[in-house]
Amino acid sequence: MTTSRGKENTGQGEKKDLFVEYTTDRRTGCYLSRFQVSCLILGNLFILCTAVALVAFVKKERVIYGTSMPDALCSCETPKPYANATLEYYYVKNQTASVTAWSENLVEVENTTLANGSVRQEKEETNVIPEEEVVAPAYEPWKTIRLSRDLLPLLYDIYLKVDLEKLTYRGSVDMYLNCTKNSRFIIFHISHLYYEKNSVRVVNNATSQDLEIVTQFRYVRNQFFVIELRSELSAGTVYRVSVGYYGYLHEDLRGIYLSKYVTPSGETRRLAATQLQSTDARKLFPCLDEPDMKAAFRLTLTYQEEYEAISNTPRKSECIENGWKTTTFQTTPIMSTYLLAIVISDFAHREVVLDNGYDIRVWSQPDKINQTEYAIGIISQCFKFFTEYFNITDVLNKTDHVAVPDFSGGAMENWGLVLYRETALLYEPGVSSSENKLMVTLIIAHEVAHTWFGNMVTMAWWDDLWLNEGFASLLMYFAMDAIYPEWNVFTLSVVAKEVFPVMVKDALTTSHPVSTPIATPDDIAESFDSISYSKGMAVLRMLMGFVGKEDFQKGLRMYVTKYKFQNAKMEQLWDTFSEAVDNQYDIRSVMTTWTRQMGYPVITMRAQADFFHLTQNRFLLDNNNETDVNGSSDSFTWVVPFTYITEDDDGVQLIWMNESSAVIPRTKDRWILANHEFIGFYRVNYEVSMWGKLAEQLHLNHSVFPEANRAGLIGDSFNLARAKLLHYDVALNMTTYLKHERGYAPWTAFMDSVEYIRSSISKSGAYVLMQKYLRDLVAPVYDSLDMTMEGVLPERYLRQIILKLACEVGHKRALKYAKEMFNRWMREGMTLPSDYSAVIYTVGVMEGGLEEWDYVWNRSQATNVAVEREMLMNALGQSQKPWLLWRYANWIFDPDRIRMQDVRMVISYLSKRPLGRMISLHLLMTKWDKLNEQFGFDNFLLREMIGEVTQFVNSEFEHNQLSTLFKDKPPKVARKETLNSLALIKANINWMNENYDVITKWLRNHVSGML
Repeated sequence: MTTSRGKENTGQGEKKDLFVEYTTDRRTGCYLSRFQVSCLILGNLFILCTAVALVAFVKKERVIYGTSMPDALCSCETPKPYANATLEYYYVKNQTASVTAWSENLVEVENTTLANGSVRQEKEETNVIPEEEVVAPAYEPWKTIRLSRDLLPLLYDIYLKVDLEKLTYRGSVDMYLNCTKNSRFIIFHISHLYYEKNSVRVVNNATSQDLEIVTQFRYVRNQFFVIELRSELSAGTVYRVSVGYYGYLHEDLRGIYLSKYVTPSGETRRLAATQLQSTDARKLFPCLDEPDMKAAFRLTLTYQEEYEAISNTPRKSECIENGWKTTTFQTTPIMSTYLLAIVISDFAHREVVLDNGYDIRVWSQPDKINQTEYAIGIISQCFKFFTEYFNITDVLNKTDHVAVPDFSGGAMENWGLVLYRETALLYEPGVSSSENKLMVTLIIAHEVAHTWFGNMVTMAWWDDLWLNEGFASLLMYFAMDAIYPEWNVFTLSVVAKEVFPVMVKDALTTSHPVSTPIATPDDIAESFDSISYSKGMAVLRMLMGFVGKEDFQKGLRMYVTKYKFQNAKMEQLWDTFSEAVDNQYDIRSVMTTWTRQMGYPVITMRAQADFFHLTQNRFLLDNNNETDVNGSSDSFTWVVPFTYITEDDDGVQLIWMNESSAVIPRTKDRWILANHEFIGFYRVNYEVSMWGKLAEQLHLNHSVFPEANRAGLIGDSFNLARAKLLHYDVALNMTTYLKHERGYAPWTAFMDSVEYIRSSISKSGAYVLMQKYLRDLVAPVYDSLDMTMEGVLPERYLRQIILKLACEVGHKRALKYAKEMFNRWMREGMTLPSDYSAVIYTVGVMEGGLEEWDYVWNRSQATNVAVEREMLMNALGQSQKPWLLWRYANWIFDPDRIRMQDVRMVISYLSKRPLGRMISLHLLMTKWDKLNEQFGFDNFLLREMIGEVTQFVNSEFEHNQLSTLFKDKPPKVARKETLNSLALIKANINWMNENYDVITKWLRNHVSGML
């Protein structure tokens, strides 16, 4: 196009142009002729019309349909910077070269931050097909989240070359698929992978004949890759689908990812590890990535020769050539895709071989190998226990357990290669506390239990995730109880640390059933929560309570034997249990009421003549909340195994409440204690007079009640009061005996219950009264204890929590002890008693300033014991200097200071005290965009952060701010948690309005020496 340019005019008048006339003056700037202006207007109109047509073309769905798979086609979940929607491709009428001639090449650039902070531009090329050639297909099987069962995988033959210098991986996969129904479509999963040009092939495995591919495209919404063939696949025939691909290693803790550690000499070392649960196998290799699409896996890895690779199965062969090592592994047993695992590192390992030849190895950074001794002993004992418990041996002949420096969860049960974060596997005597020892033992037992329940037998779909996690969470306590019977873990940990906390969450209208529908991949990620783990475990424990331990074990053995190498649904489990108990109970009818509906009942006991009448209602913390989208609370009923003992008879009685009311005999002027050992997943509300009799018995001789029930009385009464079903003075009266209590569980139940009150009133005058009441309770207990490291675990646990509470409420003797110990540690290098070191660090930071804070931070970075680092980092969050806390909070965005796996812990540490809670809430609201951008893809991090930060918020102003924030900018994988938090805040507001005056009055009547 020709344009005209005028020469600079100095006021000499008009100048003729060949096409148009224009005038100029002395104003500076850009001079345009009328013709140029007209061209600009017409050009802009043309661009606008083109843009409108293009928007109309791409608006329908985020999906690509194309005639070929060009070079470097990337499956990425996030929208690209250049557009709000992915280009759409539909089938073309005439699939010939003439159509391709219409194409333009489009390069899509995605900026990816590397480990060193530089930016790599990743290109995605594809072809644009003219809109007039588009024809929408009539049959679109890729529109549903679930794969069809027309093709079932038999074997994946995977080759992968991992370059830990360039941070790339390149591979190929041959998928051997059995056709069960004639079809022209092949659909499998992909995510964050680039495809090699012309690498996709479909071959008849029997005849080696290639099948002609008509179209191939990706459907981003469901992370699908779709192939349409010219001719149909034949049922009963095996086909080989081959794909070449490559990808990049990132520090995102998903799929195959980069991790790093620093050696004692200061050298940074790299490693590659995998985390594929729940839907990230597709990020490692193209596959049919659903739990019931089980197959065998044959894996070959190539990597730099200075590293060593391990996978699910033992090494089959290995060779080295030109600085690269190639390892081929034995074929795995039939298993789900999410259980495949790889670690490529320079780690050291410790090894033991059991009498039956089973090989156990534990891996860690070389300078931490001494911290693996405890773990390998527990792993050995757990495998022996579960092999005998199930009467089934592991089909593999080895297991590797690896402490990974960066890991998103606590651990992952990959069959034959279990991965842990370091604090979950490593234990250092003299540094790690007794609590750390318990947690390491529990997590190891949990992961080993998955060998049978999860790996051999797997849930059919993610809506029954709780079958995997609930059973593993219960079975780990079986192993613990067998290995350490003196620990009393069912009371110490199950009731106090699992059941009580999850009952609070499950009492919200925004809870969900343990078996919950899954509609999107994000729903899968959100199902990994305490409802699946802890409530799943609790209802299974209740099942064991009424069928008995022997029949429970019998049912599990029958189930694993029957469905070994298969997938099973919840109903199949219940039917197996009914068979195990000779149909004495209709297990399916009973347990469905606990797994298909959310929440749990409160059983109300009312005396009438010679009987107690029992009625059930759904227990809700906030009965005023009208946001329950899951139906009226009146429609919820359960089949309840109601147990009780009486003052005259300590024999346990069982009566069934079959979704209705019931009656039991009444003895006048005698107490009755329900839910023996707190095995049932329900609360009990007595008449006020009965609560008085139970409180009186606690004062006379509290040991008459089992420790779990003493804890249960405190937990039930405070939660009933919180729900306005009981007066707070009744609940508080249940605590006055505690100065005589030496059991861990009741004190834990009390501290958890009263923490809600303390946090709610922390900005009011009643807080001083509460601190004084707690000091009066805990002082005689603290003064009666010696701060030694002797005794069984429950005794050591008690000393820890009593010291912690005594310091929190300002007991002078406890504070003096902690401050003296901190100063000796800081000034003299004294080794602290490991059970109390966390409290001592915290007191030192709370009472200190910048010098103490910086010293603790530097020690946290210098230690090679992960547990010690966590204790030190926890203490840093307890400072009472706002600027130090704000600095610490902002460091979560700096991976050089806070590893991504530690971010949620730092937020948890900050949220433990009033000042820290204010700062963490401010961080959440002011840095929400940055939090979502940096951590929004993590399945756990943002969800747990929201819960921690908002759990004690109780003002309308903050509720409205958060509600607007969550509505305008919803997080990707934490939607349910935002609803939970808003519902809880509403309940908090109502609680404050209704209970503050009552509690203040009770405290004034029970605290001496206060105005």
